[in-house]
Amino acid sequence: MKAIWVAILAAGLAACVHETAGPKTLTEMHPQYTWQYEPGAELQAVMAKDVSRIARGEGRAAILAQLGEAGYECTYGEAHADYPEPMAVCTRSFATRACQFDWEVSLTSDPAKPDSVDNTGASFRRDCVGTADDWPEPMNSAIDDQLAPAPESEETY
Repeated sequence: MKAIWVAILAAGLAACVHETAGPKTLTEMHPQYTWQYEPGAELQAVMAKDVSRIARGEGRAAILAQLGEAGYECTYGEAHADYPEPMAVCTRSFATRACQFDWEVSLTSDPAKPDSVDNTGASFRRDCVGTADDWPEPMNSAIDDQLAPAPESEETY
């Protein structure tokens, strides 16, 4: 009987450890995943989960500071009597020779709790050479030609 209780306790502890696994800050989130090769649906799901988990553990000012440290640029809606802290929409873009990556995080605060995070949203887009690895849907773009536009050059003699 004692072995059963030990097994149940071990399973419970493993579940707790698994739940807290993942990046501790938004800056740690980006290098934790292989954004070019991992399936887009899985990346979208873990990004939404990580952003929500990290943001709810921090205050609004702290999470906005983390977004800035992670390379995001934020724009803000208008304040309102019912929502004194306007919605923030923060974006980050990065390109490699193979793909263009775009991340977006939005957050709102609870009007009754200043410096809180009430709701978060997170999205991820990937536009790669060809369309096979594009996410969330195939995108026909200049990158699909596999060539950057030729730079304009002046002929010199």
